[in-house]
Amino acid sequence: MPYVQTPEPVPRSFLKRILFPLSVVIVFGSIFASPWISHAFEYDTDEAIPFLMFSQLALPIGVILLTIWWLFFSGLSWAVRLGVFFVLLIAGAAGSFFSIRKTEMTSHAYGIMPRFHFVWEPEAEELHKKHLEQEVAKKADDLKPIDATVGKEDFANFRGPNFDGKINHLRLETDWTAHPPKVLWKQPCPGGYSGVAVAGNIAVTMQQRGEQEVVVCYDRETGRERWAHAYDAFHKDVMGHGPRTTPTIHDGHIYTLGARGHLHCLTVEGKPVWSINIIEDCRAKAPPEWGLSGSPLIVGDLVVVNAGTNSLDKADAAMVAYRQKDKKRMWSVGNRPAGYSSPQLASLGGMQQVLLFDGAALAGYDPKTGKEMWTVPWVTKMDMNMMQPIVLPENRIFISSELDNGCAMLKINPPAKKGDATWTVETLWKNKNLAARFANPVSDGKHIYGLQYLAGELRCLDVESGSLVWRGERQGPGQMLLVGDVLLVVNGNDGVVTLFATGTSEPKELTRHQVWEKNDKTWNTPAIAGDQLFIRNQKEIVCLKLPTK
Repeated sequence: MPYVQTPEPVPRSFLKRILFPLSVVIVFGSIFASPWISHAFEYDTDEAIPFLMFSQLALPIGVILLTIWWLFFSGLSWAVRLGVFFVLLIAGAAGSFFSIRKTEMTSHAYGIMPRFHFVWEPEAEELHKKHLEQEVAKKADDLKPIDATVGKEDFANFRGPNFDGKINHLRLETDWTAHPPKVLWKQPCPGGYSGVAVAGNIAVTMQQRGEQEVVVCYDRETGRERWAHAYDAFHKDVMGHGPRTTPTIHDGHIYTLGARGHLHCLTVEGKPVWSINIIEDCRAKAPPEWGLSGSPLIVGDLVVVNAGTNSLDKADAAMVAYRQKDKKRMWSVGNRPAGYSSPQLASLGGMQQVLLFDGAALAGYDPKTGKEMWTVPWVTKMDMNMMQPIVLPENRIFISSELDNGCAMLKINPPAKKGDATWTVETLWKNKNLAARFANPVSDGKHIYGLQYLAGELRCLDVESGSLVWRGERQGPGQMLLVGDVLLVVNGNDGVVTLFATGTSEPKELTRHQVWEKNDKTWNTPAIAGDQLFIRNQKEIVCLKLPTK
């Protein structure tokens, strides 16, 4: 049999060898970079949010595919493959372990992004400890006695005196180049998305310090820490740790609700009066995904809070009212899940009511008995109803939430006949022109101003028709207040406070001021008391004196 020489295999070309890994780098790199690309081309990211959130998985998936190719299909010797693999694995693990302190997700104008906290960046808690060491050297008796009398121009509870984010006593100077806001004080303020309550000569907020939630009282004039009340509680999630609610100052006391359900009553001097965990007391479902976010509401001699329900054990205690003096439960009602909105007072049909936009509906309750008077179903993914309802003349209420729901204008009709207890609700209009997620919209009666979903595009709607009047710049997950005849917007990403004109047919920026050069999530609700603006992010609280006319 003649000898036939078997031809040697033709070696793969270099291009064929790297075709697969090159394709992975291009495809998955482009997917990972898509938020930045969409931002560069000013693409409206809201409709693409699910894809943009998925895009953050492109990097780990790409790394896994490249690892598989390298180990099993690269064609190199096993010594080279395993050697490079273990070197990179050890280097990557060591680099992450020794350089990254923690990772959390944040929202920008171009989508959901990871935020890495590196070990060389000073943590807010570290800055706070150093600050307290300096404060110890100062005399405590040089501060005026605490006076928490709530004045007409104070901001003693979430979203101000009328729960609507409107500041009526102030007229702002709109040229901040010639008349810039003045920083009265800055202090380290670690952890949490709590707002600031201001009354008399104090400002109160909540923080996360290590494994404890802390109620902190600052001197309004100097920013010095007057006292701090700490207790064991730690809510953690990928969007950021810590408490979410704003304290309520009332009649010489401070009421606070933590992310894990701890309701506290303190004197304005910081002495505990009573406390109760409303999750346990109401047999409620474990705190919602992003923590309890509904601030305490004062109604007469009651404090009203929203715990949500336990679907396995319906206890009719989703919303509960405790007597202020001794935490006795006076009434409880409801079986719906908790949302991320706060109970608020409103007058509808000549009757005072407690409004609650919970995880599945908007409803009105009798504040004396807790009886549900009317309800409007509003179901969203993950119970993501966050905004405060806007109450307008003629018994109208505006609500908004996720992209699938959009927004609606409702009319609440009182009973038609005397003795009849039936309230009815009609929808005047409904559309998707505004999906308010992070920021609470405000209204001047003719227009509604809000930030659209995660990107935070500033939008203006017509109250009567719901039509879109104009679209402005993206503000990220920021917040806003209506101050006199101007709109004050705190950008959630870049540490800028901007004033916009109201009543216009197109967006009109009046002036802006840079508060933080390097911002770190300004998602907290701002407060204005007198001519002072109180804002905070994940690291600092700042008091600005606003220029007025």
